[in-house]
Amino acid sequence: MIYPYLFGTKTDVVLTVSSQDYFEDTPPKTFVFSRGKYQYHLVTKTVYAITGRVGIVDDYSTLFNRIFRGQFQGRYINLVPQDVFLVIGDMARDDVFQKLKFEHEERLGRVVCKGVKYRRSFMGAFLSSEDAERNMQKLNDCMRDVKQHEQNNYHPIPANERINKALSMLLPGDIVYLEGWLVDVPDMGLKTGTRKEQYHENIIIGGSSPGMCFILYTTKLILNGRLYM
Repeated sequence: MIYPYLFGTKTDVVLTVSSQDYFEDTPPKTFVFSRGKYQYHLVTKTVYAITGRVGIVDDYSTLFNRIFRGQFQGRYINLVPQDVFLVIGDMARDDVFQKLKFEHEERLGRVVCKGVKYRRSFMGAFLSSEDAERNMQKLNDCMRDVKQHEQNNYHPIPANERINKALSMLLPGDIVYLEGWLVDVPDMGLKTGTRKEQYHENIIIGGSSPGMCFILYTTKLILNGRLYM
């Protein structure tokens, strides 16, 4: 409860969810970033900013996650303590947002529809033909509002402890502004791509690789009337 007063400053900025993210691809530039006992070489690729609604946040710095995942992802957890899934545009509207459920597993996020029985679930495999038809109609009605360009999973690298604390306060449904750089982490073999080519290159699955998620070196954050930078 005291984090906003210790790490943030009051701001009059009123946040409005973005209709699209802001980006400007730039010539790559490498710099050394230290966090804890580790050093990383980060390559800036794109100036980036977005105001989105939080679908889900997964805190990898908890004791459970450090024990469960630390042996595989310790160095990356140190760099990226939280994952944040954001939606923008129509998907962030109250009437749409309440239809959606957000899932996160092994640093990959996805959107599913509330009240829909999916085939991968136990009950979804035993629907009658009538129930299956109603279920499919419900799924189709929901999926019309699910848009690829209005959702994304972020791996934010906090530029300092103030931003790290702000990220740790995020809750589902929050409206948050993030600003910084999309970066590659070449010494770990991790690439976020440039923003323009994000959906076309560097599809990586398995281990600690973030796949198509945005690795965002976060230099500014606004949450609940407080600025962190």
